[in-house]
Amino acid sequence: MEDQKNRKRVETGGILFALFIIMLGGFSLFYDVSPLTALLNLFDLWPLFLIGLGIWIILKNINQERISVVILSVILIVAVYSAFPKEQPLYEYADSREIPSGVTEMDVVLNLMFGDYTVGATSQALYQIEGFQSPANVGVQTVGSTAHINLSLEKSFQIAEHSHNEYMILLNNRLPMTLTGEMALSTCTLDLSDLNVERFVLDSGLGTFKITFGETNTDAVLDMGLCTGTIYIPKSVGVKLVYSKGVASLSVPSDWVKSGNEYTSPNYDTATYRINISMDLGMGTITFSYI
Repeated sequence: MEDQKNRKRVETGGILFALFIIMLGGFSLFYDVSPLTALLNLFDLWPLFLIGLGIWIILKNINQERISVVILSVILIVAVYSAFPKEQPLYEYADSREIPSGVTEMDVVLNLMFGDYTVGATSQALYQIEGFQSPANVGVQTVGSTAHINLSLEKSFQIAEHSHNEYMILLNNRLPMTLTGEMALSTCTLDLSDLNVERFVLDSGLGTFKITFGETNTDAVLDMGLCTGTIYIPKSVGVKLVYSKGVASLSVPSDWVKSGNEYTSPNYDTATYRINISMDLGMGTITFSYI
């Protein structure tokens, strides 16, 4: 009897798993969307799975496991179907904010996920944003003399694969700032050459990026996951790079001096401007190059 019950549990799990795989493949072909997109969206439907689990426990305890399989199958079909993004209209977005009175510095947090992003400079406003697709969510709060800006995207991963988020973000080039970015499944071009970035923090997951530093004194902390990127440095700027290396490939200019897990440019002690970089390397390829 116990073996029969165990066999039924295995059969139930096998049926549901087979149904899940069939629907995942079928809907991926029908909507021309990567299965990864649907799997990410399924995380938003976790309450539905809790309901299904509760129904299965109740029906199993009253020996109605066949009915529970039917109900769970219906819930699974609805969940997987809902997880696949349908054709979405394009949303054009533009926003800007003047510099609040009394503000002398900026603290900027950027959430750069699932799209193509360009960050640059403007002298006309505190920030300017232009783009299309997923609506942007911008929060601005002034505390003392600091303007805190938080930019993120709403449900950006639910946009179909054949469309994508695309934004240009311009930040004020006169105010000194701390710039923090989180990047995943994106292509990012971060042109910091005309920005007064005193501290730069980037947490990068899967994606590609290009970062261009300017002639500024900057402390940078870079946490590199599975990504590929190029970091451009003006030759007049002194650079010190301290890194912890995973399996990533790291390339630096041939004149940088290596000592243990540290590289130093030959002009570091004499340069007017210095960039100090702390980097945690994961997987991928990271290249430093002179502008």
